[in-house]
Amino acid sequence: MNSLFLVAKETYLRQVKSWSFVFMVFAPFIMIFFSLGIGYLTGSSMDQGGQEIALISQEASVQSTFEDLDGLTSDYTDEAAAKKALEDEDLLGYLIVTVSDGQLSAVYHGNELPSIETETAIQQTLAELQDQLNKEDAQLTSQQEATLARTPAYQVQLVENKGYEKIGKFILFFALIFLLYVLTMIYASTTAQEVASEKGTKIMEVIFSSVPASTYFYGRILGIFMVIATHLGIYALGGVGSYQFASLALLTMQDNPIAQAVLGGFDWFILFFSLFGLVLIVVIAALCGSLVVRQEDVNKAVQPVMYPIIIGFIGAMTLGQQAQESILLKIGSYVPLLSTFFMPIRIINGWANGLEAGLSLLILIASTVAAIYFIGKSYAGLILQTDDIGLWKSLKKGLSSK
Repeated sequence: MNSLFLVAKETYLRQVKSWSFVFMVFAPFIMIFFSLGIGYLTGSSMDQGGQEIALISQEASVQSTFEDLDGLTSDYTDEAAAKKALEDEDLLGYLIVTVSDGQLSAVYHGNELPSIETETAIQQTLAELQDQLNKEDAQLTSQQEATLARTPAYQVQLVENKGYEKIGKFILFFALIFLLYVLTMIYASTTAQEVASEKGTKIMEVIFSSVPASTYFYGRILGIFMVIATHLGIYALGGVGSYQFASLALLTMQDNPIAQAVLGGFDWFILFFSLFGLVLIVVIAALCGSLVVRQEDVNKAVQPVMYPIIIGFIGAMTLGQQAQESILLKIGSYVPLLSTFFMPIRIINGWANGLEAGLSLLILIASTVAAIYFIGKSYAGLILQTDDIGLWKSLKKGLSSK
């Protein structure tokens, strides 16, 4: 037992202390904080001037109507001052508003167009002001004005905020699928390369003389299990921490319905499916890596484990976005390896309850444990077999050596 934990500890520390692991873990957070930083700096630069529109008008009614409009300033009283500020890039533009015989006239001058929101607000304000002038010229009674002021009543009622919930599921769906795809590819290829580099070496013969091959294999898998658990744990804690940081930096995040929908769609079952799915893929990748004689053949040997990953990725992308649950998605969610992709998608879309998710997870865990035990019993024959007889024959010969 001491040998088992010693191998697991050595494997774990060697992995987590490598620069490749550090970069792989923290690269997403670097991208997130970089994006937040760019957004913050962009917003700050927009607030520091140069994005306002000067309102030029001699009419008091116009100035009072526009004074509360975001993006406009009344600090410039004449066109000459506003034009100079525009040339100095202190203004985005200036708007000249005049009134002649009850008719409003507005002319915008600028180097570029204002934002759609600002332009829409300006046009709405001008329309309201023109409507007010029209009523004054028409000399309407208060009852007539009230009649003309009637507007249709329009309400929008979303059932349980389904609109934002759908967007949240969409974001979580793609984030999970791409993350799983990248992690499975990385861990599968890395494990196969490491096992292949050990195959047939003298050091393995020395190790197996003091530590049973099965114990060594179980220790390696336990160490990798802890590495993956650490990796996913950092992502889980980092995701919560990033949200809290964004909430402090951007107060609107706390009431952001999309962010709340993403967090609400997350289920802890997803983390366990990712964990044990990655471990099963690592075990199969280790088996594939132990079959090659030359390291340049690793990519060829690891193809059997890559196919389920690709099928799971494409299947989840295709079947998970349909309006109704597909029978293929439902069946695949109980198949080990495929369930790593399919069941989390069913959970996100609300197509699987806790009992179904628990049953699928038990099947995945049982398959992972069985694969570890079965391969561990034959690991000595697999890793010490150096005859170049092909992958299939190497597999049969290695498994027959207990």
